[in-house]
Amino acid sequence: MQGRKTFTPKMLYAISLQELVPENNFYRRLLAALDLHWLYKETADYYGMEGQESIDPVVFFKICMVGYINNIASDRKLIEFCADSLAIRLFLGYDIDESLPWHSTISRTRQLYGEEVFQKLFEKVFDLCVESGMVQGKTQAIDGALLKANASKDSLEVKQVDNSIEEYLLENIRANQEPRRPAKINRASDDQQKMDGDKDEQQRQLEELDTRYKRQSKLYEDMPPDQNKGKFLSNKTHYSPTDPDARIAVKPGKPRELYYSGQIAVDTEHHVITHAQTFLAEGKDGDCLKTIINKTEQRLEKHGMHIEQALTDAGYSSGENYYFLKQRKIDAYIPLLGGALVTSEGFVYDEKNDRYICPNNKILKGNGKIVDDGKGNPVKKYFSLRSDCKNCPLRKNCISDKAKQKKIQRSYYTPLYEEMKERTQSAKGQKMRRKRSSTVEPVWGTLMNFMAVKRINARGLAAANKTLIMAAACYNLKKWMKFITTKATLNAAVMTKSVANASAHFLKNFLSLILSQTQTPSIFINLP
Repeated sequence: MQGRKTFTPKMLYAISLQELVPENNFYRRLLAALDLHWLYKETADYYGMEGQESIDPVVFFKICMVGYINNIASDRKLIEFCADSLAIRLFLGYDIDESLPWHSTISRTRQLYGEEVFQKLFEKVFDLCVESGMVQGKTQAIDGALLKANASKDSLEVKQVDNSIEEYLLENIRANQEPRRPAKINRASDDQQKMDGDKDEQQRQLEELDTRYKRQSKLYEDMPPDQNKGKFLSNKTHYSPTDPDARIAVKPGKPRELYYSGQIAVDTEHHVITHAQTFLAEGKDGDCLKTIINKTEQRLEKHGMHIEQALTDAGYSSGENYYFLKQRKIDAYIPLLGGALVTSEGFVYDEKNDRYICPNNKILKGNGKIVDDGKGNPVKKYFSLRSDCKNCPLRKNCISDKAKQKKIQRSYYTPLYEEMKERTQSAKGQKMRRKRSSTVEPVWGTLMNFMAVKRINARGLAAANKTLIMAAACYNLKKWMKFITTKATLNAAVMTKSVANASAHFLKNFLSLILSQTQTPSIFINLP
C-alpha cells in the first residue's frame, strides 16, 4: 500500500535540541571539547556597568567560528545560516524558539574588541594543538597571499603635492585623475591624503613614475583605454578614501586591485598554522620575514621549541634575510631571485686578495669600503685603471664608448647568496622545496577558498588582521578536532586488539592446562 505523509503542526512539542542533534555531530563534539569561558574576563574591560546587555562574548566568537568554518563572509547570511541549524543552535546555546542576535550586532562587536582578544583565541587553540602532539616546531614553511580589500580602485583619489609641482603631477597622471565612483565618506587622514616627502622628493618620485609609465605605455598601447588604466595606478600618487590602509598591488595571475598582504607560518609536522598576520600590501614579501620569524619563535619558545629550518619561496630572497636567519642559527631554504649572483661575464673574483681579474688579465681593485648602491643594498665597488681599458682589445665587448673604465659592484651578502644557492640546489634542498609546496600552499588554498579569507569584508589593517587571525584559529581548530577524533579511534582499536589478544592468550593457557591433565597428545593443543 502506498504511503502518503501529511504534516499537521502541533501547538506543543515535548522535544529538546539534545535529542534532535546526533551524538557524533561536529558542533556537538566541538561544544564538549572547547572551553571559551575565559573570554568573559578578557572582554570585561570593553563594557560599562550600565545600559542594556550586549551579545554574550562567547556566543559572538562561536558565531564567527561558524562563519569561517562554513565559508560565510556576510554577517547577514551567517545569522540566517545559524538560525536554520539545530546543531549550531545547540553549539551557541540558543533553544529552538529563541531569536539569534541581529546581524549588525556581529559587525559592531567585531569593531569593539581589540586585536589582542582575537590573538588570545588563536593562542588558546594553538596550545591545544601543541598539547595533542601536533606541533614539532623545528621546520616552518612561510608564504604570503594578497587578500582583496573592501574597496574599489574606481574610488581612488589623487594625493596632494606641493603647489609648485601640482601641475606637473596632473600632467603625468595617466589614470583616475577624477574618481569614477567618488566615495561618500573620505576616511583617510590628512597625512594619508598627501604625497610622501618634501618638494624635491615628490618631484623625484613623479619623474620616476613618468619614466615607468612611458615604458609601460608601449607595452599596452594596443589595449583599449578602459583595460589599461589600471596599469598606471601607483600608491605614490593615489589613495583610497574608502579604506586608506588598502594598497594597490598586483601578482602574476591577479588583476591590479586594492589588497592587503596576508602572511602565515605553518609547521610541517601536521600543517598547523603557527603564526598569521596581515600587512600593508606594499613592498615585497621578504620585508615581513623578520617579523614572522620573531613572533613565531616567541610562540614556540613558550612550549620549549625552536625553529631550526625555514622554508619559503624566492619572494623572500634577500641578503639581509639570509644574514638575519644565519644569526638566529636557522637553516633557510630560500631560492635566489634571478640575477642575484650575476656579474660581468668573464670577470673572476679573487677572494684572497679581494679583487676582480678581467678577461684580459687586468686587475680591478676597490677601496674595501662598504657603501650603499642607491637602493639600500650594501655593496663593495671595484674599478679598473683607465690606462688598462684605453687600448684594451676587448674594450668593445666590455664597456661602452663613453665609459673610461670598468666598474663592478659586489654585494656584501654575496657569500651568503652562494651558500644559499648551494643549499637549495642540493638533494635536501629539493626535498625541502617539495615539502614547502605541499605544506603551506594547500593551507593558503583552504583559507582562501573555503574559510572566507579571499576578500576582507571589514576595512582597515586592524580589521583585516582580525579576519586572518580568526580564520587561522578556525583552521587549526578543525585540524585539532580531526586529530583527536582519529587518535581516539586508533586508541580504541588498539585497546580492543589488546583485550582480544589477552583473552586468546588466557584461553590458550586454560585449554593447555585442561588437556595436560587428561594426557591429550600435544598436537591438539597447538592453538594460534
